[in-house]
Amino acid sequence: MSGHLLFWIVIVIWLVMESYVFFRLNRETYDSNKEKKSKLIILGTILFGLFGSLLVDRSVLDVFNQPFRDIRYFGIVLILLGVTVRFTAIRQLGASFSVNVGVPEGTKLKQDGLYGLVRHPSYLGEIIIFMGLALVILHPVGSFFVFVFPTAAFLYRIHMEEKVLTAAFGEEYKQYQQQTKKVIPFIY
Repeated sequence: MSGHLLFWIVIVIWLVMESYVFFRLNRETYDSNKEKKSKLIILGTILFGLFGSLLVDRSVLDVFNQPFRDIRYFGIVLILLGVTVRFTAIRQLGASFSVNVGVPEGTKLKQDGLYGLVRHPSYLGEIIIFMGLALVILHPVGSFFVFVFPTAAFLYRIHMEEKVLTAAFGEEYKQYQQQTKKVIPFIY
């Protein structure tokens, strides 16, 4: 199987799973503590990250169309790893997961599983996905765009979520912040 075909199969799997999460998994939104702007920022920066580099340098497509090498296959592995981390985190959060930032009444702070390693494992999964995409694209401008812009948007979203979670859980969340890193285990 060619690297390009494998790449597009993995991308379709990722997009189908994201569509399921966005449109089916959690159709309800929470009226309290809901923040909508970051969702739109993420969507816009992901699209800009994926396609904006073509406005700057059309050679991104030429490089992408070249045969796959080991590092590009490693990028596909990273995309699959990121998808696995993201959807494991969503599954572990269960009914408390929402595509909107909010905490429904009666929710307990999740601190085990992947949430025992980092506070935002779902976003860690997304960042790994975009790191993999950067390796698959393997073009300085294209890789920069596809990794930096979405990652910046996820960091903004994390910032917004941290405010909501601190307001909802108070001292319990502050202690959890001291015990875990935001996104990257043992680092950040």
